[in-house]
Amino acid sequence: MKRTLAFLAILLLALGLAACGGGTTEGPEASATPQVGTTATPSGGTVEISFWHAMTAANQDTLKALTDRFNASQDEVKVKLQFQGNYEENLNKLLAARGGGNVPALIQLDEASIQRMVDSGLITPVQEFIDRERYDLSDFIERIISYYTLKDTLYGMPFNVSNPILYYNKLDFLEVGLDPERPPRTLDEVRQYCDKLTIRESSGRISRRCISLEIGDGSWYFEEVLVKYGALYVNNGNGRDARASEAVFNGPEGREFFQWWHDLVTSGQALNVGRNPDGSQHFVAMGAHQVSMTIGTSAALRSIFNVLELGQVKDVELGTGPLPGIEGSSGGTSPGGGVLWILKDRPQAEQEAAWKYIKYLVDPQQQADWYAGSGYFPIRRSAYDLPAAKEAEAKYPHLKVAPQQFLETPPDAMQGPLVGPFVAVRELIRRAIEQTIQGSDPTQVLDAAARQATEEIQEYAERVGD
Repeated sequence: MKRTLAFLAILLLALGLAACGGGTTEGPEASATPQVGTTATPSGGTVEISFWHAMTAANQDTLKALTDRFNASQDEVKVKLQFQGNYEENLNKLLAARGGGNVPALIQLDEASIQRMVDSGLITPVQEFIDRERYDLSDFIERIISYYTLKDTLYGMPFNVSNPILYYNKLDFLEVGLDPERPPRTLDEVRQYCDKLTIRESSGRISRRCISLEIGDGSWYFEEVLVKYGALYVNNGNGRDARASEAVFNGPEGREFFQWWHDLVTSGQALNVGRNPDGSQHFVAMGAHQVSMTIGTSAALRSIFNVLELGQVKDVELGTGPLPGIEGSSGGTSPGGGVLWILKDRPQAEQEAAWKYIKYLVDPQQQADWYAGSGYFPIRRSAYDLPAAKEAEAKYPHLKVAPQQFLETPPDAMQGPLVGPFVAVRELIRRAIEQTIQGSDPTQVLDAAARQATEEIQEYAERVGD
């Protein structure tokens, strides 16, 4: 018990993860009142800008180190980092501040923000800066750039890219005769592994469950499972051929995912950690030997390495693998994580300063250092060949799982959905998951969520005049 309590204390202090895909978790020190920088200081002409971000733990530390290095490398721009909470909180604060001038020059939001930000009229597309100086995108991973491109315009610059991956304890696998180097690759295989990993005592008490599942980012995992199979989330090519007008995620693939989640929790094989607001409880359960596996963002990796290296977690040998998908999946994941938006309400000098900072962050060397210090994988191909990336992968081979999962994606694979009211739609999915594990029929619940999502999508389109 003492060992477990010590682990919990260490993990909660060190991990405190902001969501890196679904945007549902909270960081430790959100600003109560958002602040922005001024245009230029009277003394030296340095342009000071504010950057609202959503990073915590090791990721925040690495972002700060990169920003300090940028600020020290030149005297034209000074970037002030301001943590504003998770991605959804960041977006809500931006929308509340618009029109009043109290917005930053640069903001970091998640991949769900694309359609909303394009429709908002709040941004200057980075395509304008790219075209003006003929900025070369040839080294960038095309699938990442295309994800944030609508009608040949790159609106925001991707920066921190992640995937959901499987985490597991190799020692538990060995204990029950499973190959510790072969994690389950499908939802059906997870069920099969759970039959072996779940420990039920003679009294009926379950002393170890198979897997911990969190509802907070469950909506993101759901999207990625559909993408891996090639199943649409919304119509019109996932909103990429034309604006989405209907939710279609309640097809056979969506129903299989919901039934899987329902069955694991109601059978006692999965531990439901609920909304998981601090982003760590599913990992805590694994470290405390309550479960043998969990699903989580790859962006947690560096924080997890830091915790394990403290030596307080005993009898855990970390294993990682791709996100388990539906049998027959041949596609890959979409780029989760964050994108950088330049706000047009700030003076032109600040927008130019934001662009200069963006170019620094997505430079191959910074991308390699970011990879080594966070777990987010590089968006530049050349970054993988740099010493910082190579050394990090040699020391922490688990880093390679997420980029391999992404880079093995076929070129013509489906991209994730573009949805204007994505925050509301994801919330409908979370509520539907909650209802299924409380005993409601998964198919009926998912069908109802699809109907409600369609209403949200159509009402949104009417509001924006499309």
